[in-house]
Amino acid sequence: MAVSRTSFALISAILIILSTNPSVGRFNCLNQESQALLSFKAALNVSDGILSSWVNGSDCCSKWDGISCNNLTYHVERVNLSAYTNHAEQGVQSGVISGSLCNLPFLKYLILPNIGLTGTIPSCLGNLSQLRYLDLENNSFSGIVPPVICQLSNLTYIEIAYNKLSGILPPCLQNLSLLKFMSISFNQFNERLQIAGFSSLEQLYARHFSFREHITSSELALPSSVKILWLSHITISDTLFDDLVELTFMFLSYCVLNISTSWIPQFQLGALEITSCSIGGQIPEWLLTQYSLERLRLTDDNIVGEMPSWLWENNAQLYVLNLSGNHLHGSLIIPNRSVEWMTVLDVSRNALTGHVPSVWPQYLQLLDVSQNALVGNIPPALCYLTHIVKLDLSDNKLNGYIPPCFASYKEIRVLNLGDNSLEGSIPHGLCPSSLSLRNNKLTGTISALVANCKSMKLLDIGHNKFSGDIPWSVGNLSSLQVLMMKGNRFSGSIPLELFQLKQLQILDLSSNNISGFIPNNIASLHAMSVAREDGHMFFDLLNPYHFFVRHSGIRSYSELGPFEKWVFEVPSHDELNITVKGLELHYPYILSTLTVIDLSNNQLNGHVPFEFGKLKGLRFLNLSRNNLRGIIPPSLGEMDQLESLDLSTNRFSGSIPAEFQSLTLLAYLNLSNNNLSGSIPQGGQMTTFENTSYSENPYLNGCPLPTKCSWPKFAPPHPSTSNIQDGKEDNRKQIPWYTIGLGLSHAAGFSCVMLLLAVRDKWRKKYFKWVDKNLKKLFPSIRNKRL
Repeated sequence: MAVSRTSFALISAILIILSTNPSVGRFNCLNQESQALLSFKAALNVSDGILSSWVNGSDCCSKWDGISCNNLTYHVERVNLSAYTNHAEQGVQSGVISGSLCNLPFLKYLILPNIGLTGTIPSCLGNLSQLRYLDLENNSFSGIVPPVICQLSNLTYIEIAYNKLSGILPPCLQNLSLLKFMSISFNQFNERLQIAGFSSLEQLYARHFSFREHITSSELALPSSVKILWLSHITISDTLFDDLVELTFMFLSYCVLNISTSWIPQFQLGALEITSCSIGGQIPEWLLTQYSLERLRLTDDNIVGEMPSWLWENNAQLYVLNLSGNHLHGSLIIPNRSVEWMTVLDVSRNALTGHVPSVWPQYLQLLDVSQNALVGNIPPALCYLTHIVKLDLSDNKLNGYIPPCFASYKEIRVLNLGDNSLEGSIPHGLCPSSLSLRNNKLTGTISALVANCKSMKLLDIGHNKFSGDIPWSVGNLSSLQVLMMKGNRFSGSIPLELFQLKQLQILDLSSNNISGFIPNNIASLHAMSVAREDGHMFFDLLNPYHFFVRHSGIRSYSELGPFEKWVFEVPSHDELNITVKGLELHYPYILSTLTVIDLSNNQLNGHVPFEFGKLKGLRFLNLSRNNLRGIIPPSLGEMDQLESLDLSTNRFSGSIPAEFQSLTLLAYLNLSNNNLSGSIPQGGQMTTFENTSYSENPYLNGCPLPTKCSWPKFAPPHPSTSNIQDGKEDNRKQIPWYTIGLGLSHAAGFSCVMLLLAVRDKWRKKYFKWVDKNLKKLFPSIRNKRL
């Protein structure tokens, strides 16, 4: 009973304290610091609902998004807005760092990446003496890095890459004895970089600056603690690495390498990338001393010679090997004792010959041998790559058939067999996310292909020999973003279901035998109805997680740090050849801003639907070389993102819509070979085009054509637009009354003369006598001959 009474008394005392202490149970956040944060928020341009929890009078420590406080002192220690980047649909779009943020004296973490911040980095940040972690990556800061940053003696991490910073990096930064991570890449530093000191530095990212000439190794004195080194535009000698005994990951791009052939490094690398460094000659001999490589990329380095088998043999844990963009020749030979766990092999863009090997590491997930000179059939051995995610055999000299077993790949996302000489049909059930079979000799129909591929995003079967109608089941490809079918033998009409693909951004049906009308439901192409200003790659076909070593223990992509995420990234985009602005252009990347409709060189007829004007995001439109007629819809002038418009070689009549003057982005226009009339609009981009844009329109006048700016005497009348807008085009031909009247009058006069000669014998004899007399005068040689 005594224990119970004691416990009851203790609980009562605590309740009394809580009820009488006004600072307990209400707000932990200090008022001065909450006001500083509100002032900081006021200087940001945020989307509706973002940072809505930042409300005056609420507890900033427990209620405000992105804010963390000390559990004892309630001082703000962390400001993290990384969840509100301006690439998100909702986030912080722009702003500046308000000086009020410097009124957080106990701040330890300031994380503001990719939120569109502008202006300069405030000098008052030097007053945040407790700051350990500073991340201002991927904003638009300009000016210099304020030297007061050197006062932050507790700083361990500084990330200021991808900004517009200039001047010189403060030399005093080398005195930050606790600094372990420094990323200063992709800025505009125009003074020569000098990095020395940094006694605790472990990771250095310094690439792509505005130096007029390469800096040298002598200007870099790196401590032995460096483990990760990423440099560019530097002339490097082996003396740079004398003290780097702990170096594990090294990445060099656009460097000049003056490394002795006898150099033996003191480190053992786990990852090495040398890109665009013009190594020339053989693969560097010092790589013979490396036995711990897991990831190796030597790309675009002008390396010559044969495939080095010792790379496989010396590095038993090698699982990423990329030797693309060099001059390797000879046969592609995979050693029998190849690395068992290799997941990525890229030898594209070389000069390899011979057949595709029949032996492969069984756990390959990415295999790219494109742009070589490999010959023969596709070997059945590739069927056993059960983990393959991307397979690229394009741009070789392969023939034969597509193995049916390819349809059994369970994890395949990208399959590119284009630019070969493959024959036959497409195997039933083949359904990757991205399928490119362009420029082959494939035949048959595509009904089975499009029946159940709801997850397909890219289909390129251009320049083959496919035939038949475009199946209505193409509407089942609900995820499709790119459809390339040009240069085949498709016939029939365009199915209505095709324009129900809401994600479709690129549609190319050119150079076929397609007839009929353009469906009026074209405005259902939702992805082309929205103007996009961002230029990021549209496809996310390959998640980097697919290329992790399966026995590494990594279970999810989120477990990786920023460095490891980059290492495992594999380019996932596909490439396209698209005819725009009258030229066939090669697009190595497919951007979200690329929107195309190409129906040219077919047998389409009827009028152009007015609904085209609703495609506000369309940039390239080509309807040339068809039998389209009627007027050019004025609604095309509402497509304010349009850059290229080709309506040439059709039967359009009427005038050029005045609305075209508002197409401020229009860079290419071709209206030639039609029946257009009237004056060419003289506003906006219309005045910038050559006369070839308007040629072969006999009734068109005005600059830049040489025709005078006046209506021709017998110009054809304008067709009525009312029937066209109602979908009932007036098909009555315009009657040339003047020409008909002139012909009838000549016929009537000639008939009267012939009638008189027939009924009047005397007149007939005098007429022929007159004819004989004149013939003898004109032709003396026939005087003595009877006519």
